[in-house]
Amino acid sequence: MPYRCLVPQKLTNVLVAGRCVSTDRYMQSSIRVMPGCFITGQAIGVAAAMCAEQGCDTRGVPIAQLQRRLKDLGGYLPNC
Repeated sequence: MPYRCLVPQKLTNVLVAGRCVSTDRYMQSSIRVMPGCFITGQAIGVAAAMCAEQGCDTRGVPIAQLQRRLKDLGGYLPNC
C-alpha cells in the first residue's frame, strides 16, 4: 500500500490507519480487519516518529528510509 494512502489530502500533519485509509472498496475489505490495522498502525507510528526526529511534516517523510526502518522492525513489506 502506498504511503500516500495514509496521508489525508486536505489535512496537515495527520496520518490515518485501519478503515480510515484511502482505498477502493476491494482493498477496504482487507485493510479494515485487525492485521491491516496493525500494519498501517505500525507504519504511521514509525512515520510520526521520523517526523518528530527530523522536524518534517507527514508529507516530507523519506519513503525509502521509512521502508528500511519498518523492515528493520520486522515489518512486512513484500515489494520493497
